Amino acid sequence: MATQSSLKILEVSTISPSSDTPNTASEISLPLTIFDLFFLKTAPIEVLSFYSHANLDHFSFDSILSKLKHSLSLTLPHFLPLVGKLTWPPDSQKPIIHYTPGDSISLTIAESDANFDSLSGDHVTEARNFCHLIPHLETSDSKASILTLQVTLFSNKGFCLGVVANHAVLDGKAMSLFLDSWAYISKLDKDSTLLPELTPFIDRTAVKYPATLDSMFSDGFLATNSRSLKPQNFEDPTEDIVRCTFKLSRADIEKLRKRVFSWGDKVGDEAKTKTVEPFQLSTFVLTFAYIMVCVAKAKELESNKLICLYIPANYRSRLDPPVSTNYFGNCAGAGGIVAQARELMEEIGLANAAYRIIDGIKKIEGFLDEAEKWIKLATGQMGAEGSQTLPEIITVAWSNKFKDYERDFGWGRPQKVALTNIHRTRATTIAESKNGNGGVEVGVVLKKHEMDLFASLFVTGLQSL
Repeated sequence: MATQSSLKILEVSTISPSSDTPNTASEISLPLTIFDLFFLKTAPIEVLSFYSHANLDHFSFDSILSKLKHSLSLTLPHFLPLVGKLTWPPDSQKPIIHYTPGDSISLTIAESDANFDSLSGDHVTEARNFCHLIPHLETSDSKASILTLQVTLFSNKGFCLGVVANHAVLDGKAMSLFLDSWAYISKLDKDSTLLPELTPFIDRTAVKYPATLDSMFSDGFLATNSRSLKPQNFEDPTEDIVRCTFKLSRADIEKLRKRVFSWGDKVGDEAKTKTVEPFQLSTFVLTFAYIMVCVAKAKELESNKLICLYIPANYRSRLDPPVSTNYFGNCAGAGGIVAQARELMEEIGLANAAYRIIDGIKKIEGFLDEAEKWIKLATGQMGAEGSQTLPEIITVAWSNKFKDYERDFGWGRPQKVALTNIHRTRATTIAESKNGNGGVEVGVVLKKHEMDLFASLFVTGLQSL
């Protein structure tokens, strides 16, 4: 198996927002919304971006670090919630984000002797090999940091930018906006002015929903949890947990689309409701229909075993009134679909899954109408009565709309972008294709023996289309 890699810490420093911007001189307090509260105890968002840089030595690395630090300082005044702390005042119903002038974020500079090509590749890799590249986010019962960074040098190969953020403060879209804005300022290398499409909207009062949801969450949370800001204890991956990136080209997706269309008339009402309107078989629908089929077969599930796919959705445009597309916080709804393993293992399993996902996406519109159910799930009040009844769960993270491979800080696009919190949550990621061919990359985490079978099924399934 993999050899143990060593990490040498070169520097630990703090980066403050540039004082040239007047708004950094004032305190800011922002309440968490119900969308934030859903993620209060979840694992932080962890994004690793690998940049290939041949002949990279300490001298050229220092130049890159100087540019990163300066541009980050210029970017942070636009994103002050990231610089503050998450606190839970005794007289407050829910936690708040509090920024005080002088606050800063932690930046660790390190050097690794690990295999850069292995970590930045798409093949099967032990998930634990990435742990030393992920900076630690300081969290206590009463106070939690919101953002921390690590830049790791791989001599003569490149470097890795590790960004970890508290999920109770922002979602994937907001994280992507921050990274895009930072990259823009770094590459421009002039001033801190952002384009309108990169400028965050941080007013959380714009998110409208019934006020009773906050008290419902607080009452439910405190009934089953202490008043602590520490996230749920997610264990680091063991040696038998591996990750791999699987690719679907535009041609692959079109083949999947044609196959589902050809089976449409065979799908029963239990998978396709009679109220389904004319639809578009999107890349997302086809990708996760195929993933569901491969997971069911790779895990060799019992025929009556339930598989649940949790589908996230950007809720910014779905709110009434809608909020800015650049709203900086959590604003994601969710929907869930359930299928029996036998439905996915049938000849028309791909179509069964696709039609169920389409129905599930339509029902996301009523996410807030079912807020009580989601609050009970988030606060631990709702769960399976026995371990034998637990479904196989597939959770979707990230989005192929985030354009990760267009993020250029001034030294080229990343060779690899990986979401590593999925190593503990076992979620599955979807991202745009690195080569820009209209396809997608899917990050999967499984046990080693399951991954071997999944990989074989994934490849042979596409070849049979």
